[in-house]
Amino acid sequence: MLIWCAIALVTTLALMLVLFHRPLADRLWPEARAQVLRDQAAHQLKRGHLTAADGSGARELYQAALAIDPDRNEARTGLMRVAEAALVQARNAMAADRYVDAHKAMQLARELSAPRAATDRVELLMRQREAAHVGIADLLARAAVARKAHRLEGSEDAALPLYRRVLSLEPDRIEALEGREDALTELLQQAQQALQREDLVEAARLIAVAHEEDPGHADLPGAQARMAKALGLAHQRAIGDLRHGDLPSAAKHAHVLMQIDPGDAAGQRLLDQVANAWAHRAVRMAADFRFDAAATALNQARAASPQTAAIRAAEHAILRSKLASQRIASPVPTAQRLRRVRVLLAEAEAAEARGDLMTPPGDSAFDKL
Repeated sequence: MLIWCAIALVTTLALMLVLFHRPLADRLWPEARAQVLRDQAAHQLKRGHLTAADGSGARELYQAALAIDPDRNEARTGLMRVAEAALVQARNAMAADRYVDAHKAMQLARELSAPRAATDRVELLMRQREAAHVGIADLLARAAVARKAHRLEGSEDAALPLYRRVLSLEPDRIEALEGREDALTELLQQAQQALQREDLVEAARLIAVAHEEDPGHADLPGAQARMAKALGLAHQRAIGDLRHGDLPSAAKHAHVLMQIDPGDAAGQRLLDQVANAWAHRAVRMAADFRFDAAATALNQARAASPQTAAIRAAEHAILRSKLASQRIASPVPTAQRLRRVRVLLAEAEAAEARGDLMTPPGDSAFDKL
């Protein structure tokens, strides 16, 4: 009897392995699965297939083995061998002037914590060889021409990207450091000119470029302070325009704030307030049976902030006003008019249930009335 039970158990387990394959096997025998992954990783390491986005590289396989069986050191040792192999690949790619491949291999070596002294040596040699290969003098000459032509950023042949490339190869190159300094000074002057013509979006963009290129530039704090002051003034103008009923101007200033910083909570509150004001204006226009003007105002509200509750309330109020206008203008007898109103209301409710408050033409709740 026990023999038959054992046979049944083995058969059941075999069937489960067939049905569920690796997930169940991983749970029952994680050490065995980890060993399979380590063997596959070693094979890929021998082939030179060190990393791959699809998980087939030696690094990914060793990492998977480590996740399944973190108590064994074989996977950690394997990852160190991958780092060493990456340094070898970087040297080989550099010797063949394949600098893109060399940089990728160096990145892998750094991510796997290859010995610092070894990576520093390879990186120094790579910078020297790449500098000789691309021609630092040529890059500096092209950057100087671009700077004199006021082409500071926006393309790979502009001054700042060229200086950045030189400094990535020779970080202490005086001509590149001085050229970048002068280019950034001019860039921040352009930002100031943009502020003077009230183009806050362009000014913010230029200041962001300068900060990315050199966060320690001497002129940057002043430019940032002027930018902050301009943003504060834009916020105050939006509040004043809103208070005086100049909704287009208020929306313009609020949209600028959000364009510069999409996470600006104060700017979003301003847009919500502008949308509410447009929605209330639409209701007042509809109360005077000016439905075209009301629809225009409601569209302005949606453009400012489409999710505000005031827009939904305005849509219902305008529907009621349109229904009232139909009742007043109707020449038919009272009984027939009431029947017509009931039909119109039913059709409007059906259109509203479909979400067709405004569109498409001919089927919306507004069109039913």
